[in-house]
Amino acid sequence: MSGSTRDDATAVSEAPESETENPRDRWRNAAAFAGVVLLASVVPVPGSGGRSGAAADGLLAGIAPTDPFHLVGYALLAGLSARAMPDGVRWLGVAVGVTVGFGLGVELVQTAVPWRAFAWRDAAVNALGASVGVLIVGVRSGSIRDDWRYTE
Repeated sequence: MSGSTRDDATAVSEAPESETENPRDRWRNAAAFAGVVLLASVVPVPGSGGRSGAAADGLLAGIAPTDPFHLVGYALLAGLSARAMPDGVRWLGVAVGVTVGFGLGVELVQTAVPWRAFAWRDAAVNALGASVGVLIVGVRSGSIRDDWRYTE
């Protein structure tokens, strides 16, 4: 009898994360990170007065200094948003849309900040990051594989 109790306790502790985690906690994580992204988007960026010298003329001239932050930040935000939504490819698309919309909203907010400006380039990098983040979550969770499986 004690063996079955132990097995039951083990089964509960090994439940998948999606069954034990509160969906509000998932949204709370996404909302908190969105707040961090918004805050980081309105503070002054040191040395953002423009590019000059050899770095602008070199191989990496097409990459702005903030591009990696946009890419990674919006990938994480979209990944957190995707995890907060139900499973399925459609919901992954919604997560990308919500994240891209948030990024456009942040760009609009920046028009009111004297040391910031709206930048279509930033919006595009944000969208790329959101797509990458959701793709990673979709592949890891199996949502993409399960929804697009070929059946005869």
